Amino acid sequence: WSVCREAFSARPRTTARDTAVMRAQYKGHLIVDADAGAYSLDQWKPRDPTDFSVMIDFYAGEEGNDKADAFTAIICSPKSFLRAQDQKVFSGANYIFMPTFDYVELERFLTDRCAETEGRTWEAIAVQLTRLGRWEFDYRVGSSN
Repeated sequence: WSVCREAFSARPRTTARDTAVMRAQYKGHLIVDADAGAYSLDQWKPRDPTDFSVMIDFYAGEEGNDKADAFTAIICSPKSFLRAQDQKVFSGANYIFMPTFDYVELERFLTDRCAETEGRTWEAIAVQLTRLGRWEFDYRVGSSN
């Protein structure tokens, strides 16, 4: 019994800080185009705002912290997405759909979705954000390291 009691008393105590919930914060975005370089969506205008597709990296990090990770997503209209599919069944993973391109609404959507995402660790938060875009460190998910 004394060995068990010593082992139990040697365990680190859980503090309120250890159980605190972290929240994600949207930190901005960039369109990454191999030909044109990186630039902001507020500078991009689709030829047809109801038929478009653009790949972005959006950045999110822990609320109140300057650090951020990249999440890659394709912002597109349903029309553009469906036209690009050649299978009878397909997934919309890492796509964000907008019937009509609206920069302000997209910024609001990303800001709100990040603010609603909580977890006890940054990895737990990032895994949730992968529903919106591919996390630059997604290879870590499920690894033991």
